[in-house]
Amino acid sequence: MSDTTIRLDSAVRDKLRALADEDHVTLGDLLGRLAEHEQYQREMRRANEVMDRMQREDPAAWHEYLSELHAFEAGTARDGLSAATADWPEYNDAAGSAHGAIPGR
Repeated sequence: MSDTTIRLDSAVRDKLRALADEDHVTLGDLLGRLAEHEQYQREMRRANEVMDRMQREDPAAWHEYLSELHAFEAGTARDGLSAATADWPEYNDAAGSAHGAIPGR
């Protein structure tokens, strides 16, 4: 992979540099992580839009999806693994349920 130069406002550069320094990574590594994060966020938004559209426009398909999801969850509940909410507490809300873990967020 080759290096390149980008132009950006010096205030933005300084913010990015401070973030990179805080994480002890290069500016390039930080920008790569930020790009991956943004790509992931966009993919999740698109997935949520598809789920919302299915729920709104095709209730039968939505209920079939939920039935399949609940059947899958019931099967994995017997696999002996801990609940994801215990492994990933940062994604739990105050009530203790996982954000976005079940459609309908």
